Amino acid sequence: MRADGTIVMTGPAFRNFLVWISGLILGCSMSVIRQVVIRVDASVEMGMGHLARCMSLANELSRGGARIVFVMREHAARLGGLVEANGHTPLFLRDPERHLNHSNATDRAHSHWLPTTWQGDAEQSSEVIGGIGHVDWLIVDHYALDAEWESVQRRYGVRILAIDDLADRPHDCDILLDQNLVLNMEARYRNRVSATCKQMLGPRYALLRPEFAEARKSTPDRSGDIHRILVCFGGSDPSNETAKALAAIKGVDIDSLAIDVVVGSGNPHADLISRLSSELPCAELHRGADNMAALMSRADLAIGAGGIMSWERCCLGLPTIAVDIAANQIGTLTALARAGAVVYLGSASSVTPRQIASAIQLALNDSENIKAMGEAARLLVDGEGCGRVRAAMEI
Repeated sequence: MRADGTIVMTGPAFRNFLVWISGLILGCSMSVIRQVVIRVDASVEMGMGHLARCMSLANELSRGGARIVFVMREHAARLGGLVEANGHTPLFLRDPERHLNHSNATDRAHSHWLPTTWQGDAEQSSEVIGGIGHVDWLIVDHYALDAEWESVQRRYGVRILAIDDLADRPHDCDILLDQNLVLNMEARYRNRVSATCKQMLGPRYALLRPEFAEARKSTPDRSGDIHRILVCFGGSDPSNETAKALAAIKGVDIDSLAIDVVVGSGNPHADLISRLSSELPCAELHRGADNMAALMSRADLAIGAGGIMSWERCCLGLPTIAVDIAANQIGTLTALARAGAVVYLGSASSVTPRQIASAIQLALNDSENIKAMGEAARLLVDGEGCGRVRAAMEI
């Protein structure tokens, strides 16, 4: 110490001080918690796919140290327990007493997914975001919301990740994520996002839970022979395509086939499906299954729809007989069929049990084609999409 009280450090003492101060700075930087808000909804009509993929991404971001808040409409309040069970916070936007009739009010294709106007939803969401404090990222996955809604949220300086499948509206976002396989994918969002927006396009960005990447490592190569069929049409299946598939299987004269039937916990047709399953000697019903990766790994053929499950099945190389249950699934299932990864029969409204039964019989008689289908599917998705998105968000 000098006479004036100044502390002078040299040699080892100075080096130790530098190590200490560097550690302090590093510790402070590591302690910064990223806050992420996710605006998403779910219902029988919307299905559970939007919430499911957002949950997969939320869990990945949480592993990077982020704190996640889900913002949903009040009608999805029953799903708050699921959000909390994954370690996140659910907040709900109050629904109006009377659902707004959008039929003559707007030309937005999915405006009826909101019980209010987009302006009303934007203001409610903005109030929630403002009340949270500093938010690093806003993730929005909702067909009824677009650039106008997103621009309202910019008042807080938040960065925005928009998840879309439709390419039917503009976005004001920093990252645009579309995990689908569609022809001319690179041109889909031309003039719909800014030149500075980072576009993450295609199934290599599919937002899957980590168990699918893990199951992929241990799932053996498929021979193409079919002994077990998985039937699953997602979390809601409002038109009861599961029953149609079971009727088709019943019409195939092979009693030795094992059948796994999966229905979501909110499936309105669960009791009927339970009865139909009991009429098949080797069928097992799974309600609200939380082991889809394991069920897909042990299956030799799947019967289902498009959506997030398309990418789960591809990740595990599971050959599939598919029908679309929504218009937004047509493009992807068409592209998957063109890639040789599925047998696409068409829209659920026109596909009959007899057509499904015929497709099953063809699959049973052509193991080489089924094997090739599984290999083609497996090439499309590796299950690492969430990690790639997290890296782009720098969390």
